[in-house]
Parts: sequence; C-alpha cells; structure tokens
Amino acid sequence: MLQASTLILGNHSQTKVRVTSLYPYFYSMMNRIRAWTQRPFGLKNQGKLSLQAGMYVFLFLWIFNIGPENKREGLMLSALIGAGCAVSSLLANTVLPRLAPTWYHEDRWNVGRHVCHVLLVLLFVSAGNQLILSLLVLPQLPFLRMYFMVTVIGFFPVFAGVMVAERRRLVRNLAYAHRLNQQIDQLHHGNVPGKLTGNVLTGESGKERLSLLPNQLVYVESVGNYVDVYWLNFMFPQKTLLRSTLKDVEAAVAHDPQFFRCHRAFLINLRAVSHTTGNSRGYQLMMSGSNREIPVSRSYLAAFDARMAKLS
Repeated sequence: MLQASTLILGNHSQTKVRVTSLYPYFYSMMNRIRAWTQRPFGLKNQGKLSLQAGMYVFLFLWIFNIGPENKREGLMLSALIGAGCAVSSLLANTVLPRLAPTWYHEDRWNVGRHVCHVLLVLLFVSAGNQLILSLLVLPQLPFLRMYFMVTVIGFFPVFAGVMVAERRRLVRNLAYAHRLNQQIDQLHHGNVPGKLTGNVLTGESGKERLSLLPNQLVYVESVGNYVDVYWLNFMFPQKTLLRSTLKDVEAAVAHDPQFFRCHRAFLINLRAVSHTTGNSRGYQLMMSGSNREIPVSRSYLAAFDARMAKLS
C-alpha cells in the first residue's frame, strides 16, 4: 500500500514538473501572438476587396456545384450569393468605420483589429446570405451554422490575400525608407536654400506670437483647439502651446518648402528629420531633438516623396 502511494505521488510530481516546464514555452508563444496582433496594418480602400470577395464566393459555389442540381439555377444562385457577398462586405466596410471611428483610426490599426474586422464583415455576409435565401424561399441554415460555414470558406483566403498584399507594401515602404534616409543625409550636408526669414506663428487672439527661424522649428502637433510647437533654442528642445489650428500654422509657413504637413495632426520640418523607418502603413519619422516618431499618413505618401526629392 505504501509503495503504491509512493509510486502515485512520484508520478504526480513528474507530471507537475513536466507541466511546469511547459510554462516558458507557452508564455513565449503567447508573447509572439501578442506581438503579431500588435503589428501595424494598413486600412485599404475596401471597395475593390469587396468585389474580389464576391467574385471568389461566386467561383467557389459554381466550381464546387453547391446549390440546385439544375446548372442554370445553380449558376443564378451562385451569382446572387456572390453579389450579395460583395454588397454585404461593402456595407460592413462602410458602416463599421463610421460607427466606431476611434477604433478604426488608421494610426492605431493593427493585425489584431483587422482579424476582428474580418470576422465582423463575415457576420454581415452571413446575414446577407440568409436574406437572399429567405427572399428566394429556399431552405435556410441556422444562422450560427451559416456563420460558421461562411467563416470557414471566406476567412482564411481573404485574410491571407490581405496579408500578402500588406507584406508587399511593407517591403516596398522599407525600401523607400532606406532611400529617404539617403536623401536626409544629403539635406543635412547640403546648403540651405533661400533666405533665413523668420516665421511668425500667432494665436487666435493675436496676442500670442512666436517668431522662429526656419531651422528652429522642428514640428507642430494639433491638440484639440490648440497646437504644440516644438522648436530649438540654441539646440535645447522647447515646447510652446498656442491657441491656433494646424491649418493656420501651415498657411504661415507655406512659403517655405522645407515645411510639410505629413498627417492630419502633424506638420514637420523636413530638414529636422533625422531618420526614417517604414511599416505596412507608411513611414515613421524620427525628429532631431526629440524621441517622438511621427507618422506619414498614406494619403500624404506621394506628396512626401515628391517634396523630399525636390529638396534633395
């Protein structure tokens, strides 16, 4: 009896040791998954993707002959389901960002949020399929079963296609960032063209005034009804708060090509950019005298490249 109890305790201890030894691997795997879901991800124009999804569903149903045995009726049903998928997907991609604009903010969009978005789109597609079957007076599946089937058929191909496209964009933006760093080196070692005329930034009341030489102004950030002006005073970083808008600041420095609005919330001095990195959303700019990384929005990428090429 004693020997049996000792044997059981020994086996239990060994099992506990084995389970405990798996904790580091499990923890490491969870960290990798968390890091993957936090990777930057681009929000693309979803109209083209919706049409592609509808075409994919149509071809899938038609090729695998899912539906009525009559070929003509099967073709018609496949076309209707495919069109319904495209419309449902487009509707979801239009409505959801408007219902939750903060959650769909491009600067915070990542892989994890995109996975959730794809699942929500497939929910809309499932509802659209049920509606089409109901209007055609055809047998319907329970909604959860329909959602499961739509997810199995559509999630992985759609998400894989988007991931491949984003991977190509990441590679391209990294290559462009490398080229931009070479242009930045040329800017830093070249002569500054034009006159060193100061820029005067004023608040809405007209009483607040900040006069800076071009190379003193590093960047400006929009903060509600105010702007934070980051500038250098004998190479020492300073910050001044003005009651103004980024649009007014942009107008005040419009005569100088080294100032560029790269984002809805940021205006930068291109000659103050110390380094550039790339991700699938675009560029991240490191500014001189600051540890802040400033994004270049996708809508500004082409203009940013053109302005950098012009200055260098």
